Amino acid sequence: MDPGLKAINPFLQRAAEMENVDKKVAYYCRLYAVQEGLKLDARSAAVNAALGDAMEKLECAKPSLTLDAEQDELHCEAFAMKIFSKADEADRAGARGLNTAKSFYAASIFFEMLRQFDDLERDIEEKQRYAAWRAGVLTKAARSGTAPPPPPGEDDVDVDRREDEASTTTSVVDERASAPSAPSAPPAHFQPSPPPPPPHTSAQFTSGAPPGVAHVHAKVTKSPVTLAHRENVVAGKAPPGISPLKVDIGSIADAQRHAKNAVSALGFDDVNTAIDALRRALDILEKHK
Repeated sequence: MDPGLKAINPFLQRAAEMENVDKKVAYYCRLYAVQEGLKLDARSAAVNAALGDAMEKLECAKPSLTLDAEQDELHCEAFAMKIFSKADEADRAGARGLNTAKSFYAASIFFEMLRQFDDLERDIEEKQRYAAWRAGVLTKAARSGTAPPPPPGEDDVDVDRREDEASTTTSVVDERASAPSAPSAPPAHFQPSPPPPPPHTSAQFTSGAPPGVAHVHAKVTKSPVTLAHRENVVAGKAPPGISPLKVDIGSIADAQRHAKNAVSALGFDDVNTAIDALRRALDILEKHK
């Protein structure tokens, strides 16, 4: 396959799958594909045709969407978390076939496309790496007819074993997967690498929508009003008789992000993910009591 197409096809395929499931997620997947495609030093006629088609679809979709970079980032992150949670729940329940591998792979693509908004938060990047690695492990086992190893737990992480498995896995899921709905091959830069311990695997997850998830030259910019508001919250004076908490602006921003993630998760009726996000926000604030 054309290397350029190989780099953008996973995002275009997720966009097509999401068209009738979540139009906003589909929009940003397609947008990220265009962004990545325009970064290519040399583009073939096939890549230019794919980019042209994607741009037309973006223009057609834009009038029907209310786009807000900050809120849309939360929306897309919550969706990616939902797909990851579904795959992890199935994996830990013993369903370790190609369908679970595809879900993990789709989650890794959804997490990857969040880079258009900003650099990935550490916990999101860990999940992205874990999803790509786990998809590779399950796919390799399914194709070789062997039983895949169980997922590592919070207190049972064999990093050396996972590094060996990851180094021998050269692709996650490719176009030759037996099921017609299999995700396309990962882009050339998107190879499974030894993941950190699976984040928050002790939480109970809920099922999500079927897998299926992008800006042209620059990252999506967040509203300066929101950043100014955050600074005012920290810099503002406490009411009379109340001592201000010694919380740095970064901690406040992180707590706000997790709280907003909880609200976005509730938009998908995903109560457990919302609870997990709220707990993370509270954990940050508890340290500054």
